[in-house]
Formats: sequence, C-alpha cells, structure tokens
Amino acid sequence: MRPARVLPIALAATLALAPATSRAADALAQPVDSSTWVDHDGRPVAQPKLHETNLVGHQFREAILEPWSHAFDVPDKILWLLGPLGASRKHPAINVNRYDEVPNSEWFTNRNHVRSVPPDEIRLGPKGDLVPKPPFTVSKPKTEGSTPGFQVKDADGKKWLFKGDPVGFPQLASGADAISLRLTWAAGYNLPHNVPVRVRREDLKIDKDLEEGKEGKPFHDVDLDQLLTRGHRYEDGSSSMYASLFLEGAPVGPISARDRRRDDPNDLYSHRNRREWRGLYVLMSWLDSWDTKDQQYLDMFLAPEKGQPGHVKHHVLDVGASLGAEAEGGKEPHRGYEYTLDWAWMARRLFSLGFAVEPWRRAHQETGIPSVGNFAYDVYEPDKFHTLQPQAAFRERTKADGYWGAKLVCSFSDAQIRAAVDAAHYDDPRATEYITKALIERRNKVGRYWFGEVTPVDFFSVADGELRFHDLAVDRGLAPDRHYRVEVRPDRGARRTLDLDRTRLALSSLDPAWKSVRLEFRAGGSDARPTRVDLERRGESWAIALVRHGE
Repeated sequence: MRPARVLPIALAATLALAPATSRAADALAQPVDSSTWVDHDGRPVAQPKLHETNLVGHQFREAILEPWSHAFDVPDKILWLLGPLGASRKHPAINVNRYDEVPNSEWFTNRNHVRSVPPDEIRLGPKGDLVPKPPFTVSKPKTEGSTPGFQVKDADGKKWLFKGDPVGFPQLASGADAISLRLTWAAGYNLPHNVPVRVRREDLKIDKDLEEGKEGKPFHDVDLDQLLTRGHRYEDGSSSMYASLFLEGAPVGPISARDRRRDDPNDLYSHRNRREWRGLYVLMSWLDSWDTKDQQYLDMFLAPEKGQPGHVKHHVLDVGASLGAEAEGGKEPHRGYEYTLDWAWMARRLFSLGFAVEPWRRAHQETGIPSVGNFAYDVYEPDKFHTLQPQAAFRERTKADGYWGAKLVCSFSDAQIRAAVDAAHYDDPRATEYITKALIERRNKVGRYWFGEVTPVDFFSVADGELRFHDLAVDRGLAPDRHYRVEVRPDRGARRTLDLDRTRLALSSLDPAWKSVRLEFRAGGSDARPTRVDLERRGESWAIALVRHGE
C-alpha cells in the first residue's frame, strides 16, 4: 500500500488493512534477496501429500462465496473511497526482484521478453520435434471432462493422453491448444508437450490388462470404437486429435490460485500474491483462454528415485479452451465476457428489465471456419476479459502486474505468432490467416491498453555515463517517437524536472554530492502512471538500486 498522505487516511488504512495484511503474512515472513534472478525454490524436500480438490466445492467458493464476501467487505470499500487520496486496496506482488521482474523459479522461466525465442523453437514446442510414434497401445480411457480421449503408450514406450476434436469441428480444439500452449510456454510458463495428431484406427490396440478389466471395468474394441465416434473423424476414418505427453514426476495435485502449498517448504509465497500468477491474466486475456480454474494447473514432484527428496514443479496444464474453441464445438458467445455466475450482469439485467445489452451480443465472433470457431478481435477489450469464474490471483492484480503481463504478450513478433499458428497444421488456410491476424490485432490492443496505464519505459542500464532505457510502446510500433519528463527526487536538496528527447539521461546532470536519487519517468502526451528508478552512488559512478512500474 502507498504511504498515506494525511493522518485520517493513515488511521483508516491501518484499520482497514489488518485482514489483508494477515493474509500475506506467511509470504512476508520469508523474504529473499531482491536483486536475485533465481528464486532457489528447487531445493530437495520430502514429497508433499497428494492434494485433491472438490470441483463442485471449488466452483461454489469462487463463484458464490468469494464474490459475496468481497461485496460486503467494509474495509475494502473504505480503501476504495480513499483511493483518490492515495490509499490502495491491493498489495504489490511479493516475489519481484529489484528490477521489477519475476525471478526464474519452478513456476516461471524468463524467456521471450528477455531473450527472443526463435520461431522454429516456438513452432515445435517444449520438447522440440518429439511426436507420438504408432502403433499405440490404449492403456486407459479418459473418464473425466467432456472431451473424449484415452491414454496410450507409443512405439517408444512414451505415455501420451489423446484427446479428440468435437464432431464437425476438425482441428478446432487441437489447433487452439497447439497455438496457446506454445505462446504460453514461450512466455515463460511450464506446460506439457502437446502436438496435433491424425490417428488411424488400425494404429490402435487395447492393452490386455485393460481388456480383461484387471483394474476396473473391461474395455473392448467396441468401446474404443464408440469412444472414437464422439470425436471428429475424417472421411478416411482417421480421427482429429491432439496428443499430450505425460509430465515428468509424480502428480501431487492441482495448484491453488489462492494459497501456497503448506507441506512444500519451497513454496514461499501465497499464490495470489505471485506476479507471474497475477500477470497470467493478461496472457489468458490475449488468448481468450477462459477456463482457468485450479484444476487446469498441476504440481508434479520430481525426485531422482521414488521415496527420495526432490522438488515440486508447477504447471499450466490445459489451455485448450482458448481462441474460438470449446470442448463441444465453437466457443459459446459469452465465454470471456462474463463469469458463469456474473452477479453484476445479473443485477443489470434485473434492474434494466432485460434491456441491458451485453458486450458479447455486439461482438461478431462467428468466423464461419469450423477449425477456428468463435473468436473476435475487433471489439476485444484487454481489461474486460472474464474467466469461467473469478480467480483469486487475477482479482488481486495491480497495474504493475498488468503491465508486466503485457510486456510478455507484446514481446511476441508477428513471425513468432505465425510460427505458433503453423504448429496447428490447419488444413483450411483460412484458419491460419484468420487466427494469425486476430492474435496480432489482440496483441496490439493489449499493448495500447496496458502501456497507456503504466509508462512503458524499461530495461534500464548504466553505460558510458548515461542511464539508458527502452520505450516498449515505441519499440513495438504502438506509439510514435516522443519526449519524456523525469521528476528528480534527490536524497538532499530540492526536486527538479528534466525533459528528455531520447531514451537516455546524462548522469552528469545529477549532482555528484547526492548519495541517492529517485527518478520518476513519464512519457509526453500520456497520463499513465510513472515508472520509478532509484539510483545510488557507488564510488564515482551511479548504479541502479530499484525499478518499479506504476506503483
């Protein structure tokens, strides 16, 4: 929370923040070096217990209990009223380093926005050119979820999960999954290796133990044939599917977007306060990946051998419900625009007697392309995106978290986006053309929105007597060349303002008698929140001590 400027604000904020502070106390008790680029959360620990969540209970809490709890949260409303005076309802993300970045960890690895991932690597995905090799031995039918599928072992003994595209929509789900997965992985998150496949019936055989029902109900050829009819089949009898390589390690349950795993000593921060989890909202908004409940994420325990110490790796498990796809076919029009139980829109419909017009009714999402489904970009609003139900980390996001997420999205070039779309191997060239254009347009809207909220100057460095930086909006072609206004706040003496006509500041303009100085950057012609850079004197030169965006 920002320091209060007057005594009444300080008193009100102190009282109001007591519950919120206690929620983050567990994370604050475990500080790390703020300059680090590595979180060191892969130290050997005992295997945590398998944590299973009740889907119905989870949805009830997130869709009903939490929204109503926030609606009647009096301290939260006090802070909202005090917002114009400097009070804030939300805590900054707790796991950023001094450069306002997320360190590498078992959650996230800095990739494309720090070092560009070659398009060919994006096209191939997390495991390169690995694909399932026929023949396939079916070891278990998929019984959860609405997408038909089954587990197999391929000719090399690798375990895959095959999931089918909906009838009448070839390459819809498999294409959306291939594209969204590769972009999310290249952004820095951990995901499985998934590839679109065209499966022939003659390449499938049933494992003997499964056929004999040694671990459950017997499963025969007729059952497999019936299962395949629930997915799309081409005229030659082959099935449109995608294959997901089993993750390494032992599963220990889904990730909570709310709280940390108490039996994992490496899990230091409440998940709703992690920047990579808050900033994921922007990436999911770009990809229209609306199904982000806890069950879509998975923790895996990695150890040298069973029973030995290891560590937990955290995965985004499923991004197939994205772009224009849904398990049963084209995405329903309201997905991405409203929560399943959207109390605000329910009230608007009630009090307007049904005359309120929802944004999704004005969005022309129908593409007429079966492998694309319902996916729009012309009326897309980056900060109006809604997931299936409220998500705790997304709700806690700040402007700084949104800016960081936009930095990930806008790091993708047109060529990289095309490479991700190529991975879908669409038979219909219209699908490739449309989705590529839609993702480029949506990326640009993400940048214009968030770079208009927070001054997008970043990647500061000290060299040759200058403080140098990049303007991401200018670099991405989203804004023309512009000047900058810098408020200088030294540790001693009066404040002053500098005007820059380039992305460099001569350090000779700073008084050598100062020991430290705070610089607040604003871009000319923009009312976005400033970016702060703290410099400290080290001998005869200056060094960057802290960078913060939009706080």
